Amino acid sequence: MYDPARGYPVVVPCVLYDDPVAAAEWLTTVLLMRPVVRAALPDGWVGHVELARGGSIVLLARKGGMFAGSTSVTQVFVDDVVAACGRAAEAGGTVLEEPRERPWGVREAVLADPEGQTWVVCEHLRDTDPADWYGTVWAGYFPYGGSGFPKVTGTPGE
Repeated sequence: MYDPARGYPVVVPCVLYDDPVAAAEWLTTVLLMRPVVRAALPDGWVGHVELARGGSIVLLARKGGMFAGSTSVTQVFVDDVVAACGRAAEAGGTVLEEPRERPWGVREAVLADPEGQTWVVCEHLRDTDPADWYGTVWAGYFPYGGSGFPKVTGTPGE
């Protein structure tokens, strides 16, 4: 699903909110963005929402946790997360979270540049079914198609 080789954006801004669902509602109303992915636990707690507009994605996530003290994070897909961490450290940055595989099919790490801006570097490993990590993908997303992608149905709000 998160594969830049098949059309997912290479750079994805991530804006952090106390309530990403309310932020998504505001952005869909005001900026006419379209909700395309929602990661929600069975109890209804939403960790992040992805919105699309004009071929771009904006990820809305919760403040705190690994992003404590930040209001935004930029996610960048790279060919090799481990190598990017090495380059970051050599260039005066800090590896805040070591590379690890995530349930949504990427290896990711969290870096801070020399001025303290937070960056998440990701490397696509495999396609996954969003249901495996409590994700919902709404119909019409992933225009690049391809095998291995989950069947998407429904509309936002279902």
